[in-house]
Amino acid sequence: MSKLNPAIALVLVAAWVTACSTMQPPAGPGSQIAQEASALNAPEAWAFGPEVDGDVADTWAGIIRDDALLALMAEALAANPGLRASAENVRRSESFLRQSRSGLLPGVGAGAGASGSSDLEDFDLTERYTASLDASWEADLWGAIRSDILASEFDLQSAEAVYRASRESLAAGVARAYVFAIDARHQVDLTRATLTAQEETLRIVNVRYELGAASRREQVLAESDVANARDSLELALASQRSAIRALEVLLGRYPDGTMNVPDALPVVVDVVLAGQPADLLRRRPDVLSAEAGVRAAFASTDVTRASRWPSLSLSGGVSSATSDLADVIDPAALALSLGLRLAGTLFDGGLTDARIAAAEASGQIALANYGAAVLDAFADVEGRLDDVETLRSRATFVETAAENARETLQLAEIQYKEGAIDLLDVLTFRQRSFQADRTLLSLRRSEIESRITLYLALGGAIE
Repeated sequence: MSKLNPAIALVLVAAWVTACSTMQPPAGPGSQIAQEASALNAPEAWAFGPEVDGDVADTWAGIIRDDALLALMAEALAANPGLRASAENVRRSESFLRQSRSGLLPGVGAGAGASGSSDLEDFDLTERYTASLDASWEADLWGAIRSDILASEFDLQSAEAVYRASRESLAAGVARAYVFAIDARHQVDLTRATLTAQEETLRIVNVRYELGAASRREQVLAESDVANARDSLELALASQRSAIRALEVLLGRYPDGTMNVPDALPVVVDVVLAGQPADLLRRRPDVLSAEAGVRAAFASTDVTRASRWPSLSLSGGVSSATSDLADVIDPAALALSLGLRLAGTLFDGGLTDARIAAAEASGQIALANYGAAVLDAFADVEGRLDDVETLRSRATFVETAAENARETLQLAEIQYKEGAIDLLDVLTFRQRSFQADRTLLSLRRSEIESRITLYLALGGAIE
């Protein structure tokens, strides 16, 4: 038994070294991440944000006051096939993490076999039975396994952030498609109303023509505008069907264009509180994913660095080989084996150093990509805040223009009936009124879309 003492001593030393190494985890890249973000000199408040700030809503229900839309968003999150791929990516990352953690535990294997041999002449079969139980374990002397686990944990965090970003993008996409489908319906209604007015004008022109009070030129002009209005209606109907199909696809439904949407646009809170720029780094999923990517890359670099040092592995096993199956587990037939292996690379032509340099470069690439992601996020929010304020400022002007255009058209129609102006003037005023009303509808849709897009830019729902 004394012959085992050196081996046991080596095992204890290896365990002690491993225990000591676990007490000093590798330094993380947190300071470099903080420096990368602070280098952008983000202000304490948004440049285009509201004067009164506050916490960003944690759920879509915090900014949308439309139960039907919220239900459709939930339906899409449950049924959209494209979202499942992102969910499976999270599941795959979880599996990789379990694989990494398995490296801390010993591997145990068992085997059994039977064989027979005989001379060809006598054919007296001699049977032989074997059984074995083996175990092996590699000591994590330099923290390579722990760093690999850490990298897998950050990869999982990145995958989870990407999945959340996919969910929020889908939810916002449903909201925008819903708004667009309702707006398309309003555009159809407006085009129909314009067609009705053009047909009424044509009727009046025909009556006047029969009475000799209108020329053939006016009659042809009215007929042309009716034809154009009918063409516009066909285009508006096609646009409505396309909008509905787009919404159906996001919901995971067959895109047959038959889905009904309500007449009223959803109510979205007028002021979406934006928090502070610093909050974005802790809230927006693409930034969180980029940060996790940096940490994963640095942890992977630690794995590569550890490869330059020797590895220590321990192995042991119990085996037996007998000619009688009943004696396979007989203690007298059992043999014990113990092994210890210390191995390292003496010369590899600079391969390890090159791998370490490549891993360090990958870490710096991930760090630069993080800085770019933060800058893009800041630009996205500032742009969306600017859009919200610009659309709010335009609303008064566009509403006034639409009201004046409608009043001008009414006066022109009266004047035409009295013979004071030409038909071409009426049609010109009608086109201006129609275009003003279309602009007003589009503005109202854009106002709602801008608030939805702003909330998405701020990170969307986090609950």
